[in-house]
Amino acid sequence: MTGASVHFKLDGLPIADATLMRDIGAENKQSIIVLTSHEDSSVSAASSQDRKPLQPIDNNQLPTPSNPLYASRDKPIIKAEQIQNGELSQNESNTLLPHSRDSVKPEIEADIAMSETEVQDVEPNVGLQNTRLQKLIEEAHPEELEKEVKSSQAFLEALKRPLEANIGQLEDVKHWVAQISNLQEHKVDTPTIIGVVGNTGAGKSSVINAMLDEERLVPTNCMRACTAVVTEISYNSSEDPSAKYRGEIEFIEPADWEKDLKLSLAELKDDNGGISREVYNADSEAGIAYAKVRAVYPQKTKEDLASSSVEELMNDPAVRNVLGTTKKVERPEPLSFYKALQHYVDSKEKSTETKKKEKGEKKKQEVWPLIKVVRIFTKANALSTGAIVVDLPGVHDSNAARAAVAAGYLKQCTGLWIVAPIGRAVDDKSAKSLLGESFRRQLKYDGIYSRVTFICSKTDDISITEAADSLGLEDEMAADWERMDAIDKSLATLKQNIKDLGDSRAVYGAVINDADDAIEVWEKLQEQAESGETVWAPIDASKKRKRSAEPKESRKRSKTSKASDSGDDDDFIDDDDEESEAAEESDSPEDEDATSEKGDPLTLGAIEASIDEFKETKKKARRERAEIDAKVKDLKKQLADLDTTRSEIETVMSALCIDGRNKYSKGAIQTDFAAGIKELDQENAQEEDEANFNPDEDIRDYEEVARSLKVFCVSSRAYQKLEGRLTRDSNVPGFSSKEATEIPALQAHCRKLTEAGRASNCRRFLTDFSQLLNSLSLWSSDDGTGLKLSSEKLAAEAQFLKSRLARLDKNLELGVSECLREMKQTLAENIFENFDHVVQQAVDEATSTATRWGDRHMGGFYWATYKALCRRNGVFTNGNGPHDLNAQLTEPVIRGLASNWEKAFARRLPSVLQSFSKKSKSLLLAFHKEIEVRCMKQGVGVAGLAMLGQQLRNYEGTFVNLTHEMVELINNLQREANREFTPVIANTLASAYEFCTAESGKGQYVRMKAHMTSHVDDNRTAMFTQSTEEVKDRLITMCRSVEERMANKADEVWSAMNRDYTQVISGTQLPEGQRMPKWERQLRAEVTKIIEDRAKAIEEADKEEHKVPASESETDAVKGEPSGTDVALSADVASAGNMDMT
Repeated sequence: MTGASVHFKLDGLPIADATLMRDIGAENKQSIIVLTSHEDSSVSAASSQDRKPLQPIDNNQLPTPSNPLYASRDKPIIKAEQIQNGELSQNESNTLLPHSRDSVKPEIEADIAMSETEVQDVEPNVGLQNTRLQKLIEEAHPEELEKEVKSSQAFLEALKRPLEANIGQLEDVKHWVAQISNLQEHKVDTPTIIGVVGNTGAGKSSVINAMLDEERLVPTNCMRACTAVVTEISYNSSEDPSAKYRGEIEFIEPADWEKDLKLSLAELKDDNGGISREVYNADSEAGIAYAKVRAVYPQKTKEDLASSSVEELMNDPAVRNVLGTTKKVERPEPLSFYKALQHYVDSKEKSTETKKKEKGEKKKQEVWPLIKVVRIFTKANALSTGAIVVDLPGVHDSNAARAAVAAGYLKQCTGLWIVAPIGRAVDDKSAKSLLGESFRRQLKYDGIYSRVTFICSKTDDISITEAADSLGLEDEMAADWERMDAIDKSLATLKQNIKDLGDSRAVYGAVINDADDAIEVWEKLQEQAESGETVWAPIDASKKRKRSAEPKESRKRSKTSKASDSGDDDDFIDDDDEESEAAEESDSPEDEDATSEKGDPLTLGAIEASIDEFKETKKKARRERAEIDAKVKDLKKQLADLDTTRSEIETVMSALCIDGRNKYSKGAIQTDFAAGIKELDQENAQEEDEANFNPDEDIRDYEEVARSLKVFCVSSRAYQKLEGRLTRDSNVPGFSSKEATEIPALQAHCRKLTEAGRASNCRRFLTDFSQLLNSLSLWSSDDGTGLKLSSEKLAAEAQFLKSRLARLDKNLELGVSECLREMKQTLAENIFENFDHVVQQAVDEATSTATRWGDRHMGGFYWATYKALCRRNGVFTNGNGPHDLNAQLTEPVIRGLASNWEKAFARRLPSVLQSFSKKSKSLLLAFHKEIEVRCMKQGVGVAGLAMLGQQLRNYEGTFVNLTHEMVELINNLQREANREFTPVIANTLASAYEFCTAESGKGQYVRMKAHMTSHVDDNRTAMFTQSTEEVKDRLITMCRSVEERMANKADEVWSAMNRDYTQVISGTQLPEGQRMPKWERQLRAEVTKIIEDRAKAIEEADKEEHKVPASESETDAVKGEPSGTDVALSADVASAGNMDMT
C-alpha cells in the first residue's frame, strides 16, 4: 500500500510523533493503543480489505524502555500527583518521567474527541525544516551556514508580506511582524578585525600588499616609514567596475586639531616667543612639531608661525574645509587609486622638497597630520570572508601620533599580527618581548595573547655562506659547493679563452684593415696606369698602414672585449664598417701627401699581381676571423649554460638555507613566546606569595603555549615576482613556487580567522529563525476549530500551565541572580581583594619613580623631553621610543594584578556563564517534561508536543548563544576597564604638568623636577586608591550590564515559551457558536501554506541531492522502513520489539 498515513492514539488521544510506543506501552499495561490508517483515494479499496488484523502479543513480552529521555526501570516512578502539587525536590524535578496514566474519564474523552483528519490538519509539516536546521546549526561549516542565512532572510520577507497587510486588525499579527523585523535586523556579518603591528622598517605594508595580491595599495617606501595613519583594509562589495578600488579618508574634528596645534606651537617656540633653534634638529621635539605644522601650513615661514595664533591658523580656509570631513576616492585600477591615496597619507622627505625648490615649485599642503583613519575597500580574496586588516603605525615610530594611535587602537582588535624581519626576529627575541613589556602585559589583560600571529618578513634576504654555517648545513651542501666551485673554475677558463680569442680576432682585423688600405692604394695606381700615366710603387705605404692600423686595432679590441663581457653575439665587428673606415683614411690628407721614391715604373701586370696578393691575404684573415667568431659563439653558449646551471644550484642552496632558517626561526620564536608568558606568570606568582614561590613549578603548559602560536615566514618580494609583479626587480632566488613564500598560507590563515565569528553569528540567527518558525507554525495552524474543551477543563489546564510557567520564570530569575553573585564573587576574590596590596606597592615606589625622571644617570630625561612630556600630560614619543609617566606610576598596580585579572576573565567568568547555560537548559527540560506528562495524562495539546520538543532545542540554543554573547560583552567591557588605572593618575598630575609647562627662565628644570616629585609624594596614596576604585566601579557596572542582558534574554525565552505552550494547551478559544473571522482564517492558512511550501521545497531539494537507487529503497522497505500502511493493535499486543506488521 502507498499513500496511506499513520496516526497514533493512546486511549483515543493523539500521541506525539516524538514519543516512542515502547515507552508508552511499558508503563501503560491497561491502556489501549489504536493505530488507524487513512488511504489516499488513489489506493484501491480491495487492498484494505485484504489486510488481516494483527495477533495479540502477551504483555510480558514488552521490553524495558531504552529511550534516554525517560527514566530507567530501576529509578523510582514519580507520580503525576507529585508533579501537579509541586512536591518534587530539585533532584526529582530533573528526573525525566515515563508516561503513566490509569484511565481517562468518558466525559473528557468526549470533550477532546477529534478525528484523525483534524489532527493531520492542526500541525503544518515543519518537522523536516526543524531537523535540517538543527543539523546545520550543529554541524555545518560557515559557508553552508551563511548560505542558509541568506535563504532564510529571503524567506522572512515573503513570510512578512501577508502579515503586514493585516497588521492593524489583530494584536497577534503586530507581534509576529515585530518578531520578523527584529530577526531581519540581526547582524550576521560582523567583521573580524586583525591589527598588524611592527617597528618601522619591519615590512608590514609590503606583507599586506602581497596578501591582498596587489603590487602597491598600502603605501610603501624603502627609505622611510610611509604609514602615517591607521589604515583599515576590508573587502569591497561594490559591483561597479569604476569603483573596484574604493577609499575613504576621514579627518579629525576641529577641536582635536586645535588641541594638537596648541601643543605643537608651544613646542617649537622658545621662552622669548621666537622659533627655537631646536627646529633645525629633525629628531628633536621642536623639530618634530615644526615638521607637522609646516606640512599643514607650507606657505608659513618660521617667523609667520612664531607670530601666528592658534585662532588664525584654525581659520585657514584650506584647513577649515578639510577638518571633520570624509573624502572618497574611487578608481577602476590600482595604480591610479594608489597615487590618489598617496596625496593624503604620505609625508614628503627633504630630498623631495629640495628638488621642488630647484624647479621653482611651491611646496604643497600635506594633510596626513589631520587624518583620523583611512579605509580601503578592495576585492582581495583574503578579505572575502569578512576580515578587516588594520595597518597600524609603528609602535616605536619617530612620529608621536603614529605610536599613540597604534596603542589606542589595539583594544579594538580581535586578532593581532606582529611583523618583524626574520633576520632580527630571533636575535631581538621579538616574540618574547612583543615590542615591549607593557605591550605584552596589555595583551595579557585584553585576553588576546592566544590570538597573536607572528610574521617573519623578508625571508629572501639571506647569505648562503652565513646561513649554511649557522644552521650546520655544510655537510648537506658539500656536493653543491663542489659543483659551484667546479663551475666557477670553468667559467673563469671560458672567460679567459674568449678573451684570448678576442685578442686574436683583433689581430686578424688589423690584417684585414691593412689589406684594405693596400688594395685601395694599388687600385688607384691601376687606374692611373690604365689612363696612360707612369706610376711607381708606394714605398711608404707600409709605414702609413702601421700608423693607421694601430689606433683601429685598439678600438676594435675595445669592442671585442666589450662583446666578450656582455655575451652578446651581435657585438662582432662589421666588415663593412672597417672598409668604410679604411676608405676614409685613404682619402685623408696623409694619403694625398704620400710620396714614393722613384724606381722602376710599374706595369699593369705587376699592379694586378699586387692587388690579387692583398685580396688573398684579406680573404684568409676574414676566414680565420670567422672561425674565431664561431668558437667565441660556442664558448659563450657554454658560458650561458654554466651560468644557468650555477643559478639553479644557487636557487636550490638558497631554498635549503631559507627553509632551514624558517624552521629554526619558527621553533625559536614559539619558544621565546612561551618564555615571555612564563616570565610574566612567574613575576606575578613571586609578588603574590614570595615565600611559597617555586620557579620549577609551571603554572601552565608552556609547550602547548608555544605550539599554539602561529608563525609564518614570508617573502612578499618573491611572491610578487612569482605573480608577475615588480617587473623591474631582479628575480629572487630560493623560491620555486608561490607556496614556498608562505604568502598563500597567510592568506588562508586570514580567511580561517573569521570562521568562528561567522559560524557563531549564523548559528545565533538560525536558532532564532527556527524558534520563530515553530512559534508561527503553532499559531497559524490553529484556526479555532481544533480543540473543543469544556470551560472547566480549559480553566484547569490553563491554571496548571500558568503555575508551571510562573515557577519557571522564578527559577530563571534565580539562575540569573546566582550567576551574577558568582561573577561578583570571582571579581572580588581575584581582583578587588588584591587592591590594597598593589596600591601599597605603587605608593612605595611612586616617589622614587618621580625622582628618577629628572636624573639622567638613572635613565631620566633631557630637560626638553621632560617639558614635552609635561605639555602632553605625561605621554610623548620621540626617537628613543614611547614614554608614559602615568603608566610608569601605575606599573606596580598593573603588574601585580595581571595574573589574577587573566584568571578571572579568561577562565573563571566564562566557566560561571557556561554553568548558567547548563542550569537554564535543565530548567527548560524539566518544565517541558512536566507539561508533556500532564498533556499525555489529560489528553490535551498532544498534537503540538512534538513541535514543542523541537522548539525546546531552540530555547536551549538561545542560552548557549547567550553565554557566547556575554563572554564577548565582558571582554569588551573589561578592556575598557583595565585602561582606567592610568587616566586617574593623569588627572591627579594635571596641575603639576601645567605648572611645569609654565616654568621658564633660569633654573626652570630644577623647579620643574622639585614640584613634580613633591606633587607625586603628596598625592600618591589618594590617587592610587582612586584609580583602583574607578576600575572597580567600571567592573561593577559591567556586571549590571551583563545582568540586564541576561535577564532580558531569559524573559524573552520565557515569553516565547508562554506563548507557544499556551497556544498548544489552550489554542484559540472562541465563544460557543462563533467562528474565527474569515480574514483571520485565511491569513493563518496563507502563513501555514508559505511555511509548508518551504518545507516541501527543502524536501524536494534534499531528494534531488541524495537520490537513492530503486534497489536500495526496496532493501530499506524489507528492513522495516515505514511504507505508509496503518495498523491497529491494543497495548496488550503492542511490543516494539515483537510486532508482526504484515
